[in-house]
Amino acid sequence: MAKSSAKPKLEASRPEESDVLIPAAFRNVLGYHLRVAQEASFQAFSTAVDKADLKPGWYSILTILSEYDGLTPSELSRVCGRDRSTLTATLKGLSIRGMIERQQNPDDQRSYSVRLTDEGRKMQARLHAIARKHDRRLDEIVGEDKAALIAILARIVNSLGNG
Repeated sequence: MAKSSAKPKLEASRPEESDVLIPAAFRNVLGYHLRVAQEASFQAFSTAVDKADLKPGWYSILTILSEYDGLTPSELSRVCGRDRSTLTATLKGLSIRGMIERQQNPDDQRSYSVRLTDEGRKMQARLHAIARKHDRRLDEIVGEDKAALIAILARIVNSLGNG
C-alpha cells in the first residue's frame, strides 16, 4: 500500500464565524483553542497599547504592584503567572524607565521588594483605561456566558496549578 504524500487538509472549525484554519488533530484540543484565543486577545490588546507607545506586558505587573505594594520578584512571579527569569528582564526595564523602584531587604541583602513610583502609577492608569476598553470588547464577544467561562478557566487553573 503506497503512502500518500499529500498534506492533510486544513479546515475552518466554523466557516461562518472564522477564517482560521485548524489542523484536524487540533479541532477538539482544548489547550490549542485556549492558546489561540489568548493570543488573539493579547494581539488586540497589544495593538491598542502600541498605539499609545506602551508595552502590553507591563499592565499586569503594574496593576499587581498598584494593589500589592512591596512584593518580592518571586511573589510577583507567582501572582502574575510569569516565569521568574522572564519577569526579571521586565522589572529591569520598568526600573530603567522609572516606573518601579527596588528596595533592599535590610535582613537579606540578596533579597528586595518592588514598588511603583508615581510615574509607574500614571502608566498603570493609562494601561488600565486601554484594558477596560479591551475587556468591554471581550464582554461583547462572550456575552451572557462570561460567568461560566470565568468559572471554567478558574477550574483549569486550580486543577493544573500555576506552574
